[in-house]
Amino acid sequence: MPNPSPTSSNPLFRLAFYALAIGMALTHVFITFRGLSSATGMEQAQMAREMARGNPFQTKVIRPYAWAVLTQAGRSPAPAAMPDITQPPLQPLLLAPVFKLLHRHQTYEPGKNGAIFLLDRAVACIGAAGLLLTLFWTHGSARKLFDDTIAGVTVAVLLVCEPLWELAVSGSAVALLMPLMALAVRLLVSASLAAHQDRSSGGTLFLLGMVAALMALTHWLAIWLVLGLVLAVVLALPEKRSLSIRVALIPILALTGWGWWIQQACGDPLGGAKAIFQTHLLNLDATALQRQFSLGMPPVQVTEMLRKLLLNWQTQFGELGTQFGYSFPAVCFFLALMHRFRRAETNAVKRALGALLLATALGMGFIGLPEGRLDDNQLYLTLVPALSIYGAAMLAVLWARLNPMAGGTWGRLGYAFMAVGISSLPLLNVLPAQIKLGMTMRNRIYPHWPPYVPANVSLLNKLLDPGEILFADAPWFTAWYVDVPSVWIPIKRDEFEPMKTLAEAQGAKVAGFVITPISSHVEYVHEALSGPYREWPDLIFRGPMVAFDREFPARPGFPYKVPLPLVAIPVGPKENLSLQMTFYTDRPRTVKE
Repeated sequence: MPNPSPTSSNPLFRLAFYALAIGMALTHVFITFRGLSSATGMEQAQMAREMARGNPFQTKVIRPYAWAVLTQAGRSPAPAAMPDITQPPLQPLLLAPVFKLLHRHQTYEPGKNGAIFLLDRAVACIGAAGLLLTLFWTHGSARKLFDDTIAGVTVAVLLVCEPLWELAVSGSAVALLMPLMALAVRLLVSASLAAHQDRSSGGTLFLLGMVAALMALTHWLAIWLVLGLVLAVVLALPEKRSLSIRVALIPILALTGWGWWIQQACGDPLGGAKAIFQTHLLNLDATALQRQFSLGMPPVQVTEMLRKLLLNWQTQFGELGTQFGYSFPAVCFFLALMHRFRRAETNAVKRALGALLLATALGMGFIGLPEGRLDDNQLYLTLVPALSIYGAAMLAVLWARLNPMAGGTWGRLGYAFMAVGISSLPLLNVLPAQIKLGMTMRNRIYPHWPPYVPANVSLLNKLLDPGEILFADAPWFTAWYVDVPSVWIPIKRDEFEPMKTLAEAQGAKVAGFVITPISSHVEYVHEALSGPYREWPDLIFRGPMVAFDREFPARPGFPYKVPLPLVAIPVGPKENLSLQMTFYTDRPRTVKE
């Protein structure tokens, strides 16, 4: 390995790096931030807001499957007081105290405070702080495994990885997983070093078990990460493999306790999350079971399941750079797996990270990532900091062997410039334009369209009567920004009437349907007739077809026929309006002041 660079320990160099890291965080939170982009982030944020109001573990996002679980258990909750039996609890518990402090700003009012919801920005602040902690813990791991130079190169690469910053401010639960994983790797490194030096590592592994429990309560698919951590302990501490039981026991106890809580709420320890785990075994869209108002599960076809697994792996590995956040050193981790480093503990941790990556790939293969790196189940990004450590070290080894007699800064650190330069390409592509736009538009910056325009959908607050609820293809969006109970449109049309009847029995009235580009997001037009919203073509096509003077009639007897445009785009020479986001209701409505 190359000798440590003198700049890596220079106080001025470190101070400049800290200033740059904080500047990047402030830029992404206060200049380029366009609101939350994660569906899970919005759903968990509205749960946290309910907690801050004194309604613990209640949700305004009503999933048909979860509603069916509650109904079968004999529960009849009102839509306005629906218990949440699907989402993991940690992120809502973390956000609730912050929202409590901001109780005066819990209602989204773009006319008064600008297009960016203050609570959105609060969530982004927490996510950015989490990424800064990730850099801190990753730097510590890299120093223990290698030296100051590799640590500096690793965090420099992570600092310019724009996908990591996008994740941090998205509101996704994966953003909270990232610092937890960095801390877990830091504890794993400490435990491995202690074991190889014949020191006690029991306390460190206990802390690692606690972190693993927090991960399991942050994202249900993090169970794959926990499994990987248990295997990692076995490989990193070959002489103390029995201690891996300690790491596994704590998250098992935490999940058992949460399962008991859910059992009291709905009679099933898995609650609405059961559909997420069932999806692993089925060749279905990840949301299909969540949108069915029944508890039936199609038969498992082993051949189809294996075919889905292989197809997902083919897609994910074909997009390896994207899945790894464009971190060039992270991709080079696979080269590091084939290299034997000098220290035994470094090689042990390398094998442990390989096992962790394998467990993650297994989970991602079963569940699939239809939205790519923006998917709320994308857990590869949580491993990028740790993988980048070994990738940077491998690049240093290769660079030293290709330039054995080279001197000067380029001869010593040329690999670092290349790693940072390649990894920063997405940032250089988008950040300057975003900064210019943010400085110009300020709090009126463009939202994440398509599919979200919070300022427009908030108009529903002035159209709805008290006690009314919505059906929507993006219920997390309407529940968070409109602050009304929102039911996910069921996958089968004939399930709507039983759900409507249940809501009316509890004193709620269905106001109508909110349709966004999410339901019409297909690669080819004909897929809209065979995709997840195939039974609702009148709601999907009617708004866009208005611009062509063509009426797409509603189903006979369907009362929600009156379209109220929320986002309309002029089309053609006559500039007819194509309704891209529409509220379909049962009567003309007037805005209430």
